Amino acid sequence: MKTGVDFIQFVDSDAEEENAAVAPVTPVSNNNIIVQNNSNNTDNTNHNAPETTAGHKRKRDGYGSDTEGSTGPPSGCPWMGHRQYSKLGSVPRMLTQELKDFVDFISPSREEHKIRQYVHRRIQRSVERLWSDAQVVVFGSFETRLYLPSSDMDIVVLRKRPFATEDLYTLSKTLRREGVAKEIIVISKARVPLVKFKETISDLPVDISFNITNGIDGARTAKQYMDEVPALRSMTLLVKHFLMTKALNEVFHGGIGSLTTMIMIMSFLQMHPKIQQGVINPEDNLGVLLIEFFELYGNCFNYANVGLSVTDGGAYFDKIQNPIGQAFKGGRPGELLLCSVDPNDENNDTARGSYQLRRIREAFVRAYGSLTRNVQQRRAELFGSELSANNKPAGHIRFDNKNRVPADSVTKSSGLHHQTEVSLIKDILSIPMEILEHRRHIEDVFYRGQYQVMFGEPTGINGLDAMEGF
Repeated sequence: MKTGVDFIQFVDSDAEEENAAVAPVTPVSNNNIIVQNNSNNTDNTNHNAPETTAGHKRKRDGYGSDTEGSTGPPSGCPWMGHRQYSKLGSVPRMLTQELKDFVDFISPSREEHKIRQYVHRRIQRSVERLWSDAQVVVFGSFETRLYLPSSDMDIVVLRKRPFATEDLYTLSKTLRREGVAKEIIVISKARVPLVKFKETISDLPVDISFNITNGIDGARTAKQYMDEVPALRSMTLLVKHFLMTKALNEVFHGGIGSLTTMIMIMSFLQMHPKIQQGVINPEDNLGVLLIEFFELYGNCFNYANVGLSVTDGGAYFDKIQNPIGQAFKGGRPGELLLCSVDPNDENNDTARGSYQLRRIREAFVRAYGSLTRNVQQRRAELFGSELSANNKPAGHIRFDNKNRVPADSVTKSSGLHHQTEVSLIKDILSIPMEILEHRRHIEDVFYRGQYQVMFGEPTGINGLDAMEGF
C-alpha cells in the first residue's frame, strides 16, 4: 500500500482565489480556486450563540457586521440570515461563507443535544431496571455531534453474557409498558440485531443494539480525526445532509453510512495536494473543496480498481492486490462498488452494503455541475465575465448603500437590482419542511420542561448553563 500517492492526478492551478474561474463541467480535474492560508479571511461570526436572557428561547440568528441593509434570505434559505454575501469580495469566499452558515444552521443546538441526553437517560433508566448489570452507552453521531436534526440515536446495551432473541422482545415490551417507546420494530435476524422505535416525548428515532462495541470505537476515532483536520466536521455534515435529502444515506437501503462518508471525506482531504503541502487552510476553502469532492467521487474516482484507507496518513490502494479489496471486488455484473477500510478493523469494508453507489455517483455529478454553474453565473453577475490580460476582473459593479446596482452602473446585472441575496447552494442543499418542523418540536419539548421535571433539573435556558462544548 502506497501512502501519500496522488493516484487521481489533481491538476494544480496558479490562479489566485480572487480572480480564478471555476472549471467547466467536464470529467477532467479542476482548476483549484483557493484562499491562501490566512485566518484573517474568515468571518468568525458565531451563528449558534445563544441569548443570555434567562428563561428565553435561544435563537439561531446572530448576524455579523455584513448584514446591514439586507432584507433577509431568499425563500427556502433560512441559513443565510441577513448576511450580505456580495460584500465578501469574491464568489469563492461567498460560497465558503454560505456553507459555513449552513453548517452552523444544521448543527445541533444546545436544546437539541440536551433533549438527546434526556432520551438516553430515560432509556438507560428503563434498561437498568430490567437488567441491573447492563451498561447503556450512546455512540455514533451523538458522541461526535455529527448528527443531523433527523438522525437516529444509536444506543448499545452491554452485558457480560450474550443476548438471546427473547431478550430483544423482553426489552421492547418493557419500553412499551413504561411509556418510553412507540412504533417499535424488533429486527432479530439481521447481522446486527436491533430494537428500533421512537421515544414517546421527543419523537426521536432510536436504534438499540446489543454487545456491539465497534460503534464506540468508531466514535473515538472520528473525534481524533476531527481534532487533526477541523474541516472534516463541516464537510461531513454537508455531505451527510446532501445524501439524506437524496435518501442515499441509509446502508440498509444501499446508501452510504456515516462512517463511509467520513472515510471518503478524510481520504479526499488527506490526498489533496494543496492540503498536503500546507498551501491552503481547508476551513477557509470549504467551497472549492466541496466542489472538488463532488468532482472526484462523481467524475474521476476509479471505483473498479482503487480502494480507500485513512490510516497512517491515508492512501489509495489497488483493490485487486489488496486482500480486503479482492474479498469485496465481486458483485453483480455492471455493479459499481466502493471499497473503504474501517480504520478500527482492517478486515472490514465499511462500504460493502452500499449497492446504490451508481445513483450516489450520479448525484455527485449533478451536484458538481450545479455548484460550478452557480459560481460561474454569480461571478459573471458581480464582476463581469471578461478578464483582462493580468487576470483581473474587467470591471466591478458599483453598489449603492443598500447593495443595489445604480441605474447608471456601467455593468448591470438583473440579479442585483434587489436587496435579497442569492444562494449558491440551495439547488443541492435544501432543508425539507419536515426537518424545520421537527426542530421546532424539539425546541418546544425542551421549553415545556417535561424532561426537566422528570429528572429534577432546572427548566428553561437555565438548564443549559452547565452544558460542555457549546
